[in-house]
Amino acid sequence: MSQLADFQKRSAPGVAEDPSELQNFPPLGPGLKVLMVWPRFPSSFWSFDGIMNLVPIKTDQPPLGLLTVAALCPKDWTLRLIDRSFEDLRDKDILWADLVMVSGMRVQKDDIRETLLRARALGKRTMIGGPFASSEPELLLSLADHVVVGEPDEIFHEIAADVERGSAKRLYDIKDKPDISKSPLPRFNLLKIENYASMAVQFSRGCPFQCEFCDIITIYGRKPRTKPPSQLLAELDALFELGWRDQVFIVDDNFIGNHKLALELALKLGEWQESHGYPLLLYTEASIDLAQRPELIEAMVKANFFYVFIGIESPSPESLKEARKLQNLRRDPLESIRFIQSEGLWVTAGFIIGFDSDTEDIFEQQRDFIERAAIPWAMAGFLQAPPTTPLFDRMLKEGRLLMQSTATSNFDPPNFKTLLPLPVLVEGYRELLASLYSPSAFYNRAYRSLLQWKTRKPQKAPVIPPWPLLGIIVRSILHQGILSSYRRAYWKFLMQLVVRWLLNQPKFSLGFAMLLSGHHFIRYAKNLVAQLDVELGKLRTEEPTTAVSLQDSCQDSFA
Repeated sequence: MSQLADFQKRSAPGVAEDPSELQNFPPLGPGLKVLMVWPRFPSSFWSFDGIMNLVPIKTDQPPLGLLTVAALCPKDWTLRLIDRSFEDLRDKDILWADLVMVSGMRVQKDDIRETLLRARALGKRTMIGGPFASSEPELLLSLADHVVVGEPDEIFHEIAADVERGSAKRLYDIKDKPDISKSPLPRFNLLKIENYASMAVQFSRGCPFQCEFCDIITIYGRKPRTKPPSQLLAELDALFELGWRDQVFIVDDNFIGNHKLALELALKLGEWQESHGYPLLLYTEASIDLAQRPELIEAMVKANFFYVFIGIESPSPESLKEARKLQNLRRDPLESIRFIQSEGLWVTAGFIIGFDSDTEDIFEQQRDFIERAAIPWAMAGFLQAPPTTPLFDRMLKEGRLLMQSTATSNFDPPNFKTLLPLPVLVEGYRELLASLYSPSAFYNRAYRSLLQWKTRKPQKAPVIPPWPLLGIIVRSILHQGILSSYRRAYWKFLMQLVVRWLLNQPKFSLGFAMLLSGHHFIRYAKNLVAQLDVELGKLRTEEPTTAVSLQDSCQDSFA
């Protein structure tokens, strides 16, 4: 048994030695009633909780993975979808079903556990797949009847047949990477579409790079697999026919993993947008070497991409080398970001602290880079070592992995012993957040980001109908402009926005979104800083006996 499997098994007592063996489950027969559950996310940087109080939507994005699995299900199965982001899961919903299917990420683990335990208590069969199941199956075998590891696109018909005839395995460990050009059209019709800020489609899976901390390459592989443009356009057609006229997230972890095919798709997307009157605002994630491909940026802009998320991680070359994020070293990262902004794509980005190479000035380095790059939505967090990653293996080998850590996201302290002492990391992170998300700093950065972002024709933002827009404006003025503690910074930015860009529809639209987003980011950071203050007080008064005790002490505030 591997060290990882041994680690997982000790966390999941009672699991059979051979979980793939048959468990004599009764056959469920054809025509199943299946309840698909997307578990709730805790409040986080990307949850945009505050904005949901201002706009007539309830959550950010739909569960694309579940919608894809729904399309793989036999045609005679009856499917229902519960999105726990805004819907209650009632006992009668569970009792209706023959099978409860769950997917999710580790950050959703608490609601995953609750959902599976409730279904089990009501005597229902359960199945789970997705990223959490693929990285930590042993933990979930104690909660679910069937765990699916890997991508089931090409064999789900076999899994479904096993369930129907009573021969389903406890564990399906799928090693092969499927040809996603054969994946069916996701079942968008299962969604309560009006509750979402954005729709989601997928062009590729996998990434060609080898960042030490990344589990994308270990779960989905280093060879990007793509859909042909016609397949993705068919998905946009389906959304268009459902009446969707807003943002669409191309959810690839690296849209330009195969830059030649990404360019081919972007050109076709431009044609589709033009023929439909540019109804969709597109955004995606990409590696920073996008800056070396101006032709691709131009095609993306013409296809009405507005912005892109980039994993910058660190301004420190030593930390990037340590993490094997060598693509970020080919060109000065600040120069790359400014080039992308000047060519028509607004930039949001992720940053990480806690690398072995980090010194005590890393927090100021990060703050300085983010300010100079003018990135308003800068997700700064702690380094984590997810299971299956090379970093996890290295920490395990070096005896630095914190076995009792319950970290689920980059906002939790690292799940390994860092070279910088934990109090230093926590205090530095606290100061970084307080600085980046003070109201004046946030809105000044938002203003400068609009100055640096050079929009191009035919970029066009979706038009909000007059009455919903009036409601958003009234709620924003009330909650942000009158009742908030940051109202002075709010009004200053709003006046700048109106004076400079009222007639520039793309900039005014994105600027207005940033105006609203302050209601989330400023408050979220303030609450997190307050929690960190409490934990720093504990760390300063308690004797720092071991790294594990310090980790556990700090962990409570993030739970």
